[in-house]
Order: sequence, then C-alpha cells, then structure tokens
Amino acid sequence: MTSLPALLDELSAHDEALALGSGHSVIAEGLGRRGTAVAVVNGDWPSVQLPRRYSLVIVEPPDGSHDGAAVVHCAAQHVAPGGEIVVMVGVDDGAAERFDLREHGRVDVEGSQIARYARTDRVTIHDRVFAARSRIRRVTPDALAARLLLEDDAPTIVDTRTATDRGRFGVIAGSIHVPRTLVEWHLDPANGYRHSDVTSFDQPLVLVCNGGYSSSLAAENLLDLGFTAVGDLVGGIRAWMAAGFEVVEPDHSHLDL
Repeated sequence: MTSLPALLDELSAHDEALALGSGHSVIAEGLGRRGTAVAVVNGDWPSVQLPRRYSLVIVEPPDGSHDGAAVVHCAAQHVAPGGEIVVMVGVDDGAAERFDLREHGRVDVEGSQIARYARTDRVTIHDRVFAARSRIRRVTPDALAARLLLEDDAPTIVDTRTATDRGRFGVIAGSIHVPRTLVEWHLDPANGYRHSDVTSFDQPLVLVCNGGYSSSLAAENLLDLGFTAVGDLVGGIRAWMAAGFEVVEPDHSHLDL
C-alpha cells in the first residue's frame, strides 16, 4: 500500500486538478503545496456541469445533504481520457464497479482510506456528452431567464421531459413539449409532422430536460439535422428551480400540436 507522501509525489505530475468539495482534503491541500493548480467546485452535483475536463479529479467527502455516488458521477464526467480520480473511501465504496473505473491502489490516512482510480480507455457516455456540449450553445438558468425577457431574441424552449416529470415538477412558462423520443421527428420538417411552433432552422432553440444531460445529446442531433442556433439548459429544470425561477403547471402535452 502506497504512503500518502508517495501518492502526492505521483499525483503532482498533474499540472491541474479539480477538487469536488471544500478543497481542504489532504490530497487537494498536499497537491497545492507541491505546485498543482487545484480548482475547487462545490454545489448541487447533478447540476455541476463545467465546460472543461481535468486529468485529475479529487472527490472529497460530501456533506450530509449530498449523495456520495452523485459526487463520484460528477467526477467521472469531468475527468479527461487517460485521467485519474482520487476518492475518499466511504464516499462510494463501489466506485470501480459502479462507474467502470480501474483501481490503482489505496492509502491509509488517519484511519480512513483513499482510493486511486483510472478511467476506462473506451469512449464513454461522458465523452459523448462532453463532445456534444462543445458544439451546442449551452445557457445557464440566469442567462435563459434574461433572454426570455427579450421580445426579439427570446428562444423557443423545448421541454423534452416525460409528461409525468412535467406534472411532478412543473414547466417553464411558454415552453413547448416534445418528448426526447420525438425531438428529431417533431422538429425536422422532412417528417411531415413538424411542431407548429418551430418554423425555421435558424430559430433559437433551448432544450430542457431534468438534469441537462439527455438535452445535450438531443441538441447535438438537431445540429446534425441542420439547425443553427440550438442549445440546452445547463443543469436542466433542476438547476432552473434551484436558481429560484418560477415554474408553472403544464397546460398541454406533445399531442397538442
């Protein structure tokens, strides 16, 4: 089993790292002293969707309001191909099996263990989502709320969630409903059943799902079909509500075209 100083020496080969948590773990602080630039991010983990990835991600113990698996999931989506994840054991003890990671050893620190993982070499769903996001125009809840106030530049919001989720959590006022399974069909005019609110390939569109993941993939597909101003809501409806913006009860379904 590797010692903590030896682990820090090896990890300091990374010029940059991302710490998910407070940034005060022995790994984050130890790397900082060795010259690694450590970016610290905390928050609602499903809604944390950064525009870049890192070769090293440090998963710190979450507070009682966060699910450890959600933090590891956040790490998995932000680690670049060939990168590493360092996890405090107990955050998610099944990280290797659950997130398709390869364990590279553990270190005992004051009665706890730190596990070191490497991500798989294959193209993962996180790679696909990151590639999609590099092409589309993502928008934050604050930015979307501001754009909705502009008469000439307000985008059409395409809610891709199920009718069940729309009923449970509410919808953004003025949005249209096109379930994820029908997005490409109901927006491409070649289908013959195009949604009546979508009239141009250049029309600004913002896709919304629960957490901002499936909407990224759907938005990229629309780019491939010829749409030029399509993006999605960072963090989805979850982030919209967490930011304090209003939702209303749905008054239509995708069948009301």
